[in-house]
Amino acid sequence: MKIALFACLLSLLCSPALAGAWAREKGELFIAAGGNFLLSEGAQLPVHYDPTLYAEWGFTDRITLGLDLHTADRGQIGTAFAFATIPIGDLTARNRWSVSLAYGLRATDRQPTETLLRGGFSWGRGLETGWLAVDASATIGTIDTTWRPKMDATWGRNWTDSWTTTLQLQTGQGWTNDFYAKISPTVIWNWKPNAKIALGAVQGLTGDRGAALKLETWLTF
Repeated sequence: MKIALFACLLSLLCSPALAGAWAREKGELFIAAGGNFLLSEGAQLPVHYDPTLYAEWGFTDRITLGLDLHTADRGQIGTAFAFATIPIGDLTARNRWSVSLAYGLRATDRQPTETLLRGGFSWGRGLETGWLAVDASATIGTIDTTWRPKMDATWGRNWTDSWTTTLQLQTGQGWTNDFYAKISPTVIWNWKPNAKIALGAVQGLTGDRGAALKLETWLTF
């Protein structure tokens, strides 16, 4: 089964756009979508088109609800999660912590659709000109009963009111038990107060070591 979702909608705040350890404000809606393009020759794993659609909504000041849809493994796997994120401790502290729980489905062309459960833990620290963040999670399925870890480490820097950069290391275990690592530098342009555009690159450090450009747009309401 080939799954093709490619969209470009998003917005960035002064803190990380994908809230992670930072709770989304009550009533605030964040929508993000994007994907990779201009793949290098032979790029399949761990870098492919990898389209994503992501949303967060501040249900209360301490509970963020969301949806996470994406594809992986050369577009042969599609997953969809509904999740809840709850911060731990002081919401105004410089170091932020949160836990998350997600329920989802995984569809492939090699087995029936299976139910997924994902647990996550995030840490973030605000800096004078940006932030640091680590987001870790593990997912298990009802058919493929293996816990598969994932961890992203991000450094963000705000240069001006209009320009921000991020550098992210993405690591994890794929569905075929391959361990992957990718690095992704990105430049974000503050297009409008509630809409920003992110253009970057992604380079595989494992697998076929393929590369691509990536385009995202972020919207906040």
